[in-house]
Amino acid sequence: MTALQTIPVFRPPMISNLAADLVSCLESRWWGYGPRCAALEQRFTARRSGWALATSSCTAALNIAAQLVRRTDSDEVIVPAITFVSTAMAFHIAGMRPVVVDVNPDTLLLNVESVERYLTSHTRAIVAVHLYGQRQDLSKLRTLCDRHNLTLIEDCAHRIGNLAEEPVGDFACYSFNAVKEAPAGEGGLIWARDAQLEPAARAVSYLGMTVDTFQRSSTSLHREYEFGGGSGAKLRLTDVAATLVLANLDHVHDWRARRSTIFARYEADLPMALADVSFCRRLSTDSYLMFVIRVPRAKRATIRHALANFGIASSTHYTSLSRHPLWSHNAAPCPVAEAAENELLTLPCFPDLDCKAQDRVISAWTAAWQ
Repeated sequence: MTALQTIPVFRPPMISNLAADLVSCLESRWWGYGPRCAALEQRFTARRSGWALATSSCTAALNIAAQLVRRTDSDEVIVPAITFVSTAMAFHIAGMRPVVVDVNPDTLLLNVESVERYLTSHTRAIVAVHLYGQRQDLSKLRTLCDRHNLTLIEDCAHRIGNLAEEPVGDFACYSFNAVKEAPAGEGGLIWARDAQLEPAARAVSYLGMTVDTFQRSSTSLHREYEFGGGSGAKLRLTDVAATLVLANLDHVHDWRARRSTIFARYEADLPMALADVSFCRRLSTDSYLMFVIRVPRAKRATIRHALANFGIASSTHYTSLSRHPLWSHNAAPCPVAEAAENELLTLPCFPDLDCKAQDRVISAWTAAWQ
């Protein structure tokens, strides 16, 4: 009997012109940060204000924001308990102290009341994560930041959104990881409103230098190195990765619609009261990136093993950061997040998950749920 091929939780889609675009980039013989990265940055600023910088990851983008925001060793940043570890780690390695606060029980998005309770004189910024592709309502957080002179940073790793819209935050940080909306294997981008911050961001992203390699080599007589006054690291995207992102950006809305259809099928056919446990508000601005549901803690391991026996991969997103060894001593009480972390389960959902594969997921779940 032939073993069933495993259906993964995520899989990046393939488009017809991708190979040709990559060949064109490779044949240009410029593979590092260069004109394709600049074109990608232009896509994120063509219909909105501000500036953009293509980075090696969303973590790098968040880290750059942290370095621009940080003033003293005692500066704090508020982050939600349910998110990928990079949301807090990017600020930790920049010398800021992440303060982990609880989330809303219905969406697991950042709870504004928790944020207000844990503001201190050391708070410099608040990070709002558009978790699982849900768009967090930022109106109250924007008001709170304006009242207390704080920086609002959007973690947009799970949701690119509408590039014609102005972000609500002062910074918006994006991911082009292989499982995200416009995948490139790895990559990211930082957008910011304040034009005065762009030179410092570019220096921080390239070892503190004010002229990068592409600029230096733009003529046969290369320009001299120019050192700025600060430090930095190599945090920029490559033109090879930017080629992938640029090609995939044109398909984001179509892929989002396909995932929305998969959500609707799961919610209709999986034998559970999913209206009470799935994290999707069905807003036109949500990305439907992850199909995450809440299952009884006592049944989760059994269900996952049963799914695996049918060749269906599953995952858990995420462990509460309130229990992370680096930040648990500085975390607020997070009962909602810590209860949810043991109940979360992510099922396969990607644009080319066809009806036959969806049938397999539903059949395996039905058997596992018995």
